[in-house]
Amino acid sequence: MDTEIDRPNYNCCFYSSFVFLVNSIVAFYFGYMFYSIIFFILVITSLIVHSTGNIYARIIDKMAILLIVFYGGYLFYTKCLRPIDIKQIVYIICIVSTFLITIYLYYFGYLQCQYCFCEDKQIANQYHSFLHFVSSIGHVLIVLM
Repeated sequence: MDTEIDRPNYNCCFYSSFVFLVNSIVAFYFGYMFYSIIFFILVITSLIVHSTGNIYARIIDKMAILLIVFYGGYLFYTKCLRPIDIKQIVYIICIVSTFLITIYLYYFGYLQCQYCFCEDKQIANQYHSFLHFVSSIGHVLIVLM
C-alpha cells in the first residue's frame, strides 16, 4: 500500500522546469531566437540544478535567469513604446502582475523565510514550481504582446 511515508521525496521543481520548453518553443515560433536559446539553456540548467544541486549548474542557471529577466524586460519595454490599445493594456497588466508575483514569492519569501524559502522543503519546492509557471506565463505574454 502506497502511503505518504512510503513515497520517496521528489523535487517537483525538476518536473516544473519543463514548462520553460513552452517558452523556448513559443519564442522560436515567433522569431525570437535569442530568447528561445536562453530559455532552452534554462531548461537544461534548471533540470540539472533541481536534480543534482551542482554548484556550477546553479551559477549558469542564475546567469540564464538574469539574461531572461533583462532580455524579457527589454522586449517588454520596446513593445510598450508602440501605440497602445486595450489589448496591449491587458497584456501589460498581466505581465506586470506575473513579475510582481515572482518578486513577491522569491524576494519577500527570502526575507521572511516563507514560500520558496519555507523550512519545509516540500512546501518550498511547491512554491518554487508555482514560480516556474507564473514566470513562464509572463514571458509567453511578452512574446505575444
